[in-house]
Amino acid sequence: MQVGFSKKKVYIDEGLFERILQGEQDAFRELYEVSYRPLYAFLLSLTQNSEDAKDLLQDTYIQIRGSCHLYKKQGNPMAWMMKIGKNLFLMKCRREQSRQYIRYEDVEYELGFEDLSNVDNRLLLEKMFSILTEEERTIIVMRDVTGLKHREIAKLLEKPVGTILAKYNRGIKKLQKEFGER
Repeated sequence: MQVGFSKKKVYIDEGLFERILQGEQDAFRELYEVSYRPLYAFLLSLTQNSEDAKDLLQDTYIQIRGSCHLYKKQGNPMAWMMKIGKNLFLMKCRREQSRQYIRYEDVEYELGFEDLSNVDNRLLLEKMFSILTEEERTIIVMRDVTGLKHREIAKLLEKPVGTILAKYNRGIKKLQKEFGER
């Protein structure tokens, strides 16, 4: 059985933030359409709960809309948006101090893995999530689902690039050992 992820680099036109600042509804809609899936996947990897991830996604876009004037035209816009989501998540964790576990149905419907209705595929995904640490899962989602570079992930998670590389490779090796070649 092969395990595979598609690496999709999310391209966000930096000019969207200026257009949003000018009040263009189409610009905000365009930003949402381009970024909601990878941003949701990232937030789901943090919250491990679909409803919390959806709430956090909404809060993140509200924060982005209100803070688009703060975006500096350097670096990766997706990384900036993920940083906002991560900060909101950390604030929520401090308030609640409780976490719930991920439901795999959430992954099926929200991320577009259409063939998860197949019991074997669902069991495979559950096993994949269970053998990875939370940090490995987050890094793999950030790299393989959203297409961020290791240095961007390191900056976002405030960890050295070497640590990110090591945890990514360790997670991938766990998956390869359990499921075969990527």
